[in-house]
Amino acid sequence: MGSPVRWGDVPGWISAVTGAAGGIAAAFRVLSKRQEAQAGAFFTMLDELADLDSQNLRHLIEDNPVVAEIVGRAAEEAVRTASDDKRYLLAQVAAAALRGDATPGQIQALRYLERTVIALDPVDLTLLVVIGTTEDGKWAQGPATPPEMQSRWPSAPDLLDPALGLLEQQGLIGSINYDENGIVKIWMLRPYGQQFPEHLLTDLGGWPPHLQHESRSG
Repeated sequence: MGSPVRWGDVPGWISAVTGAAGGIAAAFRVLSKRQEAQAGAFFTMLDELADLDSQNLRHLIEDNPVVAEIVGRAAEEAVRTASDDKRYLLAQVAAAALRGDATPGQIQALRYLERTVIALDPVDLTLLVVIGTTEDGKWAQGPATPPEMQSRWPSAPDLLDPALGLLEQQGLIGSINYDENGIVKIWMLRPYGQQFPEHLLTDLGGWPPHLQHESRSG
């Protein structure tokens, strides 16, 4: 793979090709500034969650390439996403790796958790919560039918199938019953689908997560 794309260079590329200083080039400058702000928000969250001084942090990253990999991947995705909720989940995974108290097995689990967070959008996580909870927000870990999900999921009904497919692809849910046409009638959390919310959602006070600074101000 080549070097990472530097979004700040994109306006220059466009101007060189089109000879235009404004228009699309100006739009990409706005994009670059937004990504800078998103990166800043991520590292602010990470700083609060990890609670490490800069010297210890440097040694930890230098001595643990897997930790550096987890943090770097989380940072890359945090810059891309427009969702503060997803950014906070990424910071939560990175902070768990940075705190340095995880065993090799737990580090491997963090890698999977991070991949799952990256793969899912907030609306997908909302559907996961719908499947795994009762209407009063308690973790049910019981089965859910498409009509039940549609009544609680805020997105369009025709988007339910691709969202379910993505959750199934990530190993979070499984189908346990079908109708005569082979269409799934009942979905249920798989073991990883139960573990994932326990690691990232329950500890954060539910979904959407409650950021630390919000907890302090409340």
